Amino acid sequence: MESVNARVREPKQERSRLSFDKALDAVIALLVERRSDSFTLADVAQRAGVSTGSIYGRVSSKDDLIRTAHAREMERIGDQQRAAFAEPAPAGETFGEAVERVIGTAADLLRRNAPVLGPFMLLANTDAQIAELGGAAHAELREAFVAALAERADEISHPEPRRALEWSFTVVYSVLARWLALGSTQQASGEGEWSDILADLARMVLAFLTQPAAPPKKRRR
Repeated sequence: MESVNARVREPKQERSRLSFDKALDAVIALLVERRSDSFTLADVAQRAGVSTGSIYGRVSSKDDLIRTAHAREMERIGDQQRAAFAEPAPAGETFGEAVERVIGTAADLLRRNAPVLGPFMLLANTDAQIAELGGAAHAELREAFVAALAERADEISHPEPRRALEWSFTVVYSVLARWLALGSTQQASGEGEWSDILADLARMVLAFLTQPAAPPKKRRR
């Protein structure tokens, strides 16, 4: 698949780069406000205070402009994510506390970026490039979540630790995404207190990971 950068013409002047950055900021603002791409390049230009000609000087279409904005946001969120998961675990942390911390880290990243992620996830249903890049970002978050808890693998009783951790992430992500209305045109219902949801998820994941291995089933003769 052709990269987004290949569709963006490099600026010849610093002023052009700054104007294009303003256009990308305007795209994000409009997406957050409208939760869709129901705006024109003229709307973007007006919001950014630049000419439509300056935008067309860098990209060929509104779709390419949106894809470029998406790539920039995924890079920003990725930097946040890597920094958050790079934080060392507190000394003497129990496994239960580690589960709470890792879930809390993922939840904070999603909640802080939900206004931007929501409309892009909707666009991913019809835009293959946005879907591919978004899928890669999701996979990176899953791997960071799994790796953080895999460091305590000796405290995981599940017979398939890796699969158990991946399943835990899937459940955690699904619950949080529903609360945040990610990938949905519906407004977040926000059912339940955020802190209670995180606490319940932590208890559920901890119980799942530390449950005694089930005895093998007896074969019928």
